[in-house]
Amino acid sequence: MSEEVFYLLQTMDRKRIELQIILQCSPTIAGLKTSNFLIVPKEQEEKVRLVMRYTGLYCYRLVYDGQRVIFLVFNKKMLIDYLSQKEVKSFLETYGYSNESFGYSLRLFQERYSDFVKTRRNFPHEAGIFLGYPLCDVKGFISKGGENYRASGYWKVYGDTENTVKLFEKFDVAKDEMVCMLSEGNSLHEIIENQHNLMMVG
Repeated sequence: MSEEVFYLLQTMDRKRIELQIILQCSPTIAGLKTSNFLIVPKEQEEKVRLVMRYTGLYCYRLVYDGQRVIFLVFNKKMLIDYLSQKEVKSFLETYGYSNESFGYSLRLFQERYSDFVKTRRNFPHEAGIFLGYPLCDVKGFISKGGENYRASGYWKVYGDTENTVKLFEKFDVAKDEMVCMLSEGNSLHEIIENQHNLMMVG
């Protein structure tokens, strides 16, 4: 995050749901990542659903965690394509994802993640897959217990450090641009439409 945007954020309402969606989900909004977690106060759940309607992104509630609600915000086509990759499918099968239905996989992940949140035991390492992390980084995190990583940012990197760090920089630029657009009075839908147009040009 740039210094300019950091100071801009000090003037904005951090409780505003559109701002929280941008701060937590800008890589997915920008089409650079399949999905992000979105964590907001429980009382804002319906507002999230209203704001996210007609955006082209899906907002799937995973679990209530105390006074918070945790969503998986995702680009359905990107996530399905990722889960359909041969090596990813093989990895998920080792965690019990034997059915090829996307809906089944999403519900099973919801159950496993919900159990973890409620018990704080048996972290579902496939969470990294559902968040679109590269498989090599998910496997590296598991095998090395989250230690001895090559770089860290939006996740811990064990594979292609150079390109992943560049991707993290793109995430930051996208977030800064969206925060600025929101501060200028653009709605979330307008910001998402702008990102879609940029992707079409790109």
